[in-house]
Amino acid sequence: MVDKKSAWRGKTGGGNFGQLALFQYFRYGSISFAYCIMSCTIFFYLIINYKATRNIYSYFRSRHGYNIFKSAINTYRNHYLFGKTLIDKFAFFAGKRDKYSVEIINNEYFTEIDSDVTRGALLLQSHVGSSELAGYFFSQNSKVINAIIFGGESPVFQDYRSKLLTGHNVKLIPVTDGLSVIFEINNALGNNDFVSMTADRIYEGSKNIELNFLGAKAEFPLSPFQIAVKLHVPVLALFVMQNGYKKYCCHVYKIEAPENETVDTKAQVELLAKKYVSTLEQIVKKYPLQWYNFHKFWL
Repeated sequence: MVDKKSAWRGKTGGGNFGQLALFQYFRYGSISFAYCIMSCTIFFYLIINYKATRNIYSYFRSRHGYNIFKSAINTYRNHYLFGKTLIDKFAFFAGKRDKYSVEIINNEYFTEIDSDVTRGALLLQSHVGSSELAGYFFSQNSKVINAIIFGGESPVFQDYRSKLLTGHNVKLIPVTDGLSVIFEINNALGNNDFVSMTADRIYEGSKNIELNFLGAKAEFPLSPFQIAVKLHVPVLALFVMQNGYKKYCCHVYKIEAPENETVDTKAQVELLAKKYVSTLEQIVKKYPLQWYNFHKFWL
């Protein structure tokens, strides 16, 4: 079983004061200079957070088969790219969206569902790339994106993020307890809106499925796929990947299980989960450096 105690909790570091200072800096300061400073401080982070360093190193060695030297170099590169996603996120919050360019692949899947006012949809994301930036890149006109997020962020961070995303027709739903978030999800889908949630994070007490992922077994939560099957809503997978200097590429995939009227609900859920994990594997193979699950992921 995955050691849930070692799992990343989803909280952005820095506290109220540090994050407020970053927001103020990015209003006027250089993004490139921030990249430069961050590239040096990563070495200290790699040492202090040795568990995360070890897990990512193991990911390159075991899941991609890289040699010791290449795995070590890519562990640094992985943390550097992750640091860039954090800097970019703060820069977006500070109003510098125009400094970035984005390409959206298969955007027609998104716009087709957005224009369909008769049904809601699930937007599934994972800790690959810069998934939170999807709310800034996509232009949904008919539907609200209800984003299920970690509820323990600092008030400063939550305030800045909420103010900016509200202008993009995104509503944030902090997870405080399992019951309330279920009601929020049901209400959002009942209103024919989008619900955005992660599909690679398991929690204490969650129902999970073991699937083969990059050549080994890993656990994935069943709840996103159970919701999709039970409420008969379409599923899209969104992956927002760094694709150059201040450039991003958003990949949109339809997640559909093969239609078979003889398959029961449980089997449909499992087929949908396998389809998503297969799609996730394609993205990770294409962008191996942008895997940002820093806890022990494989069984």
